[in-house]
Formats: sequence, structure tokens, C-alpha cells
Amino acid sequence: MSDAAEVEEFTIETSEELREIALEMVTGCHRTLDIASRHLDPALYDQAPFVEAVKQIALNNRLARIRLLVTDIGPVVSRGHRLIELCSRLSSFIAIRKPGRDYKNFNEAMLLADNTAYIHRRFADRYEAIASHNDKRRAADLTGRFEEIWERAEIDPNFRRLHI
Repeated sequence: MSDAAEVEEFTIETSEELREIALEMVTGCHRTLDIASRHLDPALYDQAPFVEAVKQIALNNRLARIRLLVTDIGPVVSRGHRLIELCSRLSSFIAIRKPGRDYKNFNEAMLLADNTAYIHRRFADRYEAIASHNDKRRAADLTGRFEEIWERAEIDPNFRRLHI
């Protein structure tokens, strides 16, 4: 297999494709998972198989690190969310924050798995995305962007009420 085939980037156009690829990536993830989302898209992240896969990352590796950047936690808290419930049970492995005021206009969505696989949506409210299962260079770029936002992120008071 050539290097080009190994790092092939592909497009995602529907919510079904996005849900399928997100589940594939989280199921194959072993240690680090970073998710940036406006409100933890329930169609993607509030699904039992996805939440179970995230749980397995935490339970199967004591060095696991799972970080969630959620721009608008209000809808998540008001309707309930399996991933948030998991955060409260596995808070030593899963951290959740909201982007700080420097990033109040941040409207992208990302899923980064083991610094290798990624899904990137330029617009968080759309399902169109680019993704790759094995592109360390692009994943490193996206991880750098995530890190920058994470370092300036805040803990939302709504998170505290959830005992996270």
C-alpha cells in the first residue's frame, strides 16, 4: 500500500455517514479522544454504541484522556445526554469545558482519535466533513488547534451542577 493510500482523506456528506465514521474512529481509539462540538450532537454522540466505545477507552487504558469542548451546554443539560452521564461517572478520564471568550465565535466540530484519525467539520451545524483514519500530519494540525482552544477554555457553571 502506498503512503498516499494510507493517509487518504475522504468526505462525509450525511448524518448517517458521519455517525458511522465517528463510531468507527472511537471504537478504534485506544488512548486519546478529543471532541469539539457546539452541543454534543445527539445524533452522533448520544448513541449507546458511541458512549459504550468511549467508556471502553477509559476502562481499558489507565492513561486514557478524553476531552470534550462544548460550546453550548444548555441544550445538553436540559434534555440529558449519555456522554455527559458517562463524564460524571468517569471524571478522572473525561474532562469537559467550553471555549473561552477568545473563541466565542468558534463554530467548527472535530473528533480526534489517538492523534491519527480525525473528522473535521468546518461548520458545526452541518454534517459535511473531511476525515481520515490515518493522517498524522493533519491530525497533529487539528490537535494543535484543539489544544489552543482547550488551554483557554473554561468550566461552565452548568458542568459544576452536573458534579463533573
